[in-house]
Amino acid sequence: MIDLGLQKHAAAALKSLGNVAELDVVDVGCGEGANARAFAAAGAHVTGVDPFIEPMDWTAEGSGRYRLLVGRADALPLADRFADLVLFIFSLHHVPADKLAIALAEARRVLKPTGRLFVAEPLAQGPNHYVSVPFHDETVVRAAARAALDAYADPYFGSHEQISYADRRDYDSFDVYAKRMIANRRFNGYSEEAVLAPEVRRRFDEIVATGAPFDQPVRIDLFSEPRAART
Repeated sequence: MIDLGLQKHAAAALKSLGNVAELDVVDVGCGEGANARAFAAAGAHVTGVDPFIEPMDWTAEGSGRYRLLVGRADALPLADRFADLVLFIFSLHHVPADKLAIALAEARRVLKPTGRLFVAEPLAQGPNHYVSVPFHDETVVRAAARAALDAYADPYFGSHEQISYADRRDYDSFDVYAKRMIANRRFNGYSEEAVLAPEVRRRFDEIVATGAPFDQPVRIDLFSEPRAART
């Protein structure tokens, strides 16, 4: 497995994928569009899809462009063979377990025969995960996403490459950590009170005392040569 070391999400994706100029890219679970903008700045034509956003028409960014559409991973509002690249960056585990197979089938549907599927998922391990468990334990949903890739992606692509990196997480204090986690509530199911619970602060202080970094380990699965779903 290739290890890219410390990276931010967009940088890790672009290093893994190489030149994306002029490619039609679909960013599934795009959130506010940060990764879509980064890919557009690198020259891609990016369609971000998310159920919780305001739609946006095509907008220039760097040498490329991006737009945002309201939609779900299991019902992408796009034509067959539309995309050169489909991205799930920290979003596959947010798809309900009973929709994962459909979502991955949708990714294959919109990919061109030469297309690639890029999935970056946080691992349920490390200090950052340990601190967040009391208010946002994603162990089960991350395992479900992993199992879905094994069952519904790997068999339907001709090539599968695995890459790792660590997402840099710097928190000067618990207050900084809590502010960032609270800002993420829109796309998650926890409350501000849960983030500020004494057990979360205790775990944070415990990690600080050890001197361990909060960097989040991430695994990338890069699939290419999509095949039709088997019946």
